[in-house]
Amino acid sequence: MDGRYQLFENLSNEIVYDIFEYLDAYHVYQAFYNLNKRFRNILMLSSFPIKLNTSNISKSSFHNYYEQFIVPSEHRISSMYLSNPYIADLILPASENIVLFSQLKTLVIENIDLEYLENMLEHLAALSKLFRSLKRCVLSLNGIGICDSLPQNVGTFSSIEYLIIKNEVSLVELVSLLSYVPHLRHLSIGHLCHSYRERYKDFPLFLKDLTHVNLKLQRITFDYFESSIMKFFHHLQVLRISTSHDIEYLNAKRWEKIISSYMPQLRVFNIEHEHVLKNGTDINSCQNLTNRFTTSFWTKRKWFFRHQHSSLERSNHVIFYSTHPYRRNYYKLRNVCNQCSYLRQTVYNLDLVRHVHIGQQSRVNDCSIYFPNATELTISGAVYTFDGSASSLLGNIVCLSQLTKIVIDYKITHFSETIRILNSAYNCQTLVIHFFSVDKDQALFTQTSGTFRLLSSRNNIRNLTVKSLCTLQQFEFLVQLCPRLQHLDIHVSHEDFQCIIKYFLRNYENISNLLTLHIKSSEDIWIEKVVNTIAEERQLGEVSAKVIGYFQCYLWR
Repeated sequence: MDGRYQLFENLSNEIVYDIFEYLDAYHVYQAFYNLNKRFRNILMLSSFPIKLNTSNISKSSFHNYYEQFIVPSEHRISSMYLSNPYIADLILPASENIVLFSQLKTLVIENIDLEYLENMLEHLAALSKLFRSLKRCVLSLNGIGICDSLPQNVGTFSSIEYLIIKNEVSLVELVSLLSYVPHLRHLSIGHLCHSYRERYKDFPLFLKDLTHVNLKLQRITFDYFESSIMKFFHHLQVLRISTSHDIEYLNAKRWEKIISSYMPQLRVFNIEHEHVLKNGTDINSCQNLTNRFTTSFWTKRKWFFRHQHSSLERSNHVIFYSTHPYRRNYYKLRNVCNQCSYLRQTVYNLDLVRHVHIGQQSRVNDCSIYFPNATELTISGAVYTFDGSASSLLGNIVCLSQLTKIVIDYKITHFSETIRILNSAYNCQTLVIHFFSVDKDQALFTQTSGTFRLLSSRNNIRNLTVKSLCTLQQFEFLVQLCPRLQHLDIHVSHEDFQCIIKYFLRNYENISNLLTLHIKSSEDIWIEKVVNTIAEERQLGEVSAKVIGYFQCYLWR
């Protein structure tokens, strides 16, 4: 051991700099700040860029890290990931603080109040140093919109080239935001919706560098899309779009005209459209619409499409989607049998796929395709999906032990099968459960099983999100299942709210790894009640509480 330490100590400063660039900044600080004078000087006096991620730091550890390392190194930070509202409180509210991050090129903001973004943009003139360097910005904020009152920009511009917004954004808000980023190259919007309050004010907006766009449209008709959005896409090369409801999106002739007029440089066209067939609608008419995407206009560009009909909850659906093997890292399995046949007839590089989504009515026992490098798996519609052992069948599609994120988007009534899947996916770090229901008897039986104990001892789940209502008993079940859990995001009833907070405070020894608890309540949350509960447990100095909006509470320790 001493020999290895001496060997590392003898490395030149330049090599040490190179090594530090590949390590998490907090881990470097922990290992080397107090080691000796030479390494502290390397850490503090060098110019190597710092990638700052504060998501996995406890409250007790953060103060020294902030004062000793972050503040003196602000001018060297090239990448910043903020998901903790307390840490955001130190950095985002004051524009004079943000200016100090003069080398910041990537900014990722998640779970932060909208007011911080509004403050940043309102002080844009004072942030010119920052915005000259910033190239990539990812936003996932607490709130329905982005910033309703944000004015259109009239003179101060940002150098941002990559903008990803995971929130719901109206067209009015989007146009205002785009006015700040004239050099934008890549734009991705998770939920773009129509604004019924006001129509945006038309003004000259030239996005000559915008070449890649990814949009998920909600409540936006094709007429509105064409008249209000397409005017910004004259230089587009890649368009990925997800739509629903308006059958005009299946009008091939209209798309041909739009692409020829607005997007002559388009080389990748990737569309997914879901439409609910009305009573009496002839499925053949839908077939006729999709057949019009087989003319020479489409085939010469090597743009190919398929459609699939399905019956879900007493309604008939048609899904129209692109099939051409673009270089993409996401693939959705729908009608598995047909897709397997298609993939066997085409050259699709499955090695590129990192995220596999098994959609509703996909029978995975019919699947004969394998995604060797997938690290993320989404499963929808289990009632239609599995014949036999789900974990064995999924193992024929992806390498379960290689997965780092799993999203389960169906109602879990028997958690035993999910436990078997997670036992095979023991390297999973992030788990998202949309519908979770385990009663007292099921929980008791499951917790005494060998598979539960095995999973509890070996799983690596650090981040857990439960989208459905979670009871105190289910909360206890989950934290016992995932003892290495660091971040938990749950929805609770008003009755269970106080009980879950008390459990979090009283059981530190059993859940010592759990740093943050994000609770969304069905009723208003009063910060006074939360603080009083913490005070009753005599943990005011150890645990911080913050109420976000009216229905969210964030605890950090």
